[in-house]
Amino acid sequence: MTRMHATREAGLSLIELMVTLVIGAFLMIGVIAMFSQTRNTYRTNDTVARMQENARFILSQMEPDLRLTGSWGMQNVGPHVDVPAGVNATCSDGSDATAWLLDPLTPVAADDSAYNLPCPAPAATPYQAGTDVLVLRHASGAQVLPTAGIIQIQSDRSNSRVFDSGAAPAACCIYDWQTNAYYVSSGSSLGAAVPSLRRMVLVNGVWQDQELIAGVENLQVELGVDTNADGIVDRYVDPGNALVTPVVDPARIMAVRIWIMLRAGQIEVGYTDGATYNFANVANYSPADQFRRQLLNKTVVLRNMRSS
Repeated sequence: MTRMHATREAGLSLIELMVTLVIGAFLMIGVIAMFSQTRNTYRTNDTVARMQENARFILSQMEPDLRLTGSWGMQNVGPHVDVPAGVNATCSDGSDATAWLLDPLTPVAADDSAYNLPCPAPAATPYQAGTDVLVLRHASGAQVLPTAGIIQIQSDRSNSRVFDSGAAPAACCIYDWQTNAYYVSSGSSLGAAVPSLRRMVLVNGVWQDQELIAGVENLQVELGVDTNADGIVDRYVDPGNALVTPVVDPARIMAVRIWIMLRAGQIEVGYTDGATYNFANVANYSPADQFRRQLLNKTVVLRNMRSS
């Protein structure tokens, strides 16, 4: 007879199975924790990178504008700019703002924690209370062709003449007139709760509002004044200081210092901004929320104001 040998089958005992499950659970918890930490780090780095990119963009827009302030083409003396009757500039609602917009005697101005522009901010993106407003007037940096309907400046080395008919007073040299105002709004294209930096610009004789970039919470301005007419900034003051209201010699604005607070567009889970910010005339600002922030500071010398 052929003897049949039964093969004994062996497996995991209950204790071995429990140990395996516990080890697997710990490994899974570790993988999930690592994934969560990596995801949070990526989000943080992405938020910081976006704010840095926004800061570079803001400076690329504002710095050239500041450096051109007070330039009227081939010369930089405001009283030598002729603004004839018949050249008109309006707000987007049609109200006349010619005298304010086409003012060569005030190349730079600012409002301290107030919005005093002649054209109102759009209802959908209202002015953010407590922030400053910066106004810059000048000719464009590059020469242009005469174009009807656009407010332009024909300039030589001694005088500048404003026109909008497309018929320049002389063949050379033609520039566009620019009046730009920067302010912070409590809303933006990303939502009513996302603040933004906005700019009012003169387009075809109409002062129009544009969103420069979302994610800007505050704008503060300090004006560098020369108090003894030696061409050197002696002190920086708030826009409401008596030295710059009105701007008369020997107190002249020679530089502008801007402070811009950037804020992330969304809250960051697990993060709290516990910093206390002190800049310009903002004291002890402690948001204590879940938005990440960066504070940008830049001082620009107004080279065209040195001999105006």
